[in-house]
Amino acid sequence: MQAYLISALLLGLFVALGIAAIVAVRSWWLEPETDHGDWESSLVGYKNLRDKGELSEEEYRKISTLVEPHVRTDAKESNRQQGLGIS
Repeated sequence: MQAYLISALLLGLFVALGIAAIVAVRSWWLEPETDHGDWESSLVGYKNLRDKGELSEEEYRKISTLVEPHVRTDAKESNRQQGLGIS
């Protein structure tokens, strides 16, 4: 009887850990892209630095060529989610 209870307890613990792992991985996988960085506001911030004279035009162009693909990707993902009704 005691061995049965220990086995049942271990099985329940194993199942609970499995469920917790699945929930953690799923929430990480479905994490919204906006949490990874707001590229558009970053680009606006760099533009403001350029306007203040703290960044040269060349530096701003280099940064914008690196950031713009992310802005476009985020916009496409946002449009896709809106089309699917995902918020």
